[in-house]
Amino acid sequence: MSKIKLVAMDLDNTLLDKDKNISEHTKEVLEEAARQGVEIVPATGRIFKAIPDFLREMDGVHYALCCNGATVYDKIKDEIIYTNHLPMETVFALFDVMDQYHCTQDIYQNGQGYMEEKFYRNLAEYNVEGHLLDLVLRTRIEVKDLREYIRQNPLGIEKAAGFFDDMEVREKVRKELGALQVSVSSSLPNNLEINQLGCDKGDGLTHLAQYLGLSMDQVMACGDAGNDVQMIKAAGLGVVMENGEEELKAIADFVTKTNNEDGVAYAIEKYVLD
Repeated sequence: MSKIKLVAMDLDNTLLDKDKNISEHTKEVLEEAARQGVEIVPATGRIFKAIPDFLREMDGVHYALCCNGATVYDKIKDEIIYTNHLPMETVFALFDVMDQYHCTQDIYQNGQGYMEEKFYRNLAEYNVEGHLLDLVLRTRIEVKDLREYIRQNPLGIEKAAGFFDDMEVREKVRKELGALQVSVSSSLPNNLEINQLGCDKGDGLTHLAQYLGLSMDQVMACGDAGNDVQMIKAAGLGVVMENGEEELKAIADFVTKTNNEDGVAYAIEKYVLD
């Protein structure tokens, strides 16, 4: 195996512990990898500004895969390297399906989240609470009519999403949305995330590696959930957390410790550091 030059990592339930932090040990390992010339790349369903400050501002973090690979960002140059966005017509078709069920609707667009007020003000109805509630409130702008907002601002839609209080309903909606020729995944137990067909973390990671002149066997990716599947497959070394979904463990090159046991740091120490 070629020497690893880039480590991409999901955040929630992968790099971040149950309190949405990283330990001092994990921080030290990430910084040491960066000192050895390894690119440390957050690969998340979040927009860039929703990446925790301690990670976003880390010296070794130069790039980020945002919104499940819909936007690949170069932090040093402050420019977007690659996009794979949703057209307005597709978003409205998604909303036509979601309108029939008890779930929220929101979009990420050009690095900002937008949510209709009837959802934004009633998130408890959809089991959005604790750290997740804080994240949603910090990263979404409340709008009165989301469809009308999109009609006036149709470009740059990175991702649509919804939260559900009934998991049977979520699975029914997942199947209906899949028939619309979009990419549907989940990063949390009660959400769906919808991207343009062909848009996923694996696609974004592949484009970033090409941009950096790296082969995929020089790339390690760490994840735990459904929106990490294509990234784990694309990377030369796919690492899945012990707390990850069984679907991912089945395709992993290595199953590391849990997110509460410095699992990402353990994998980097094992496969990356000199």
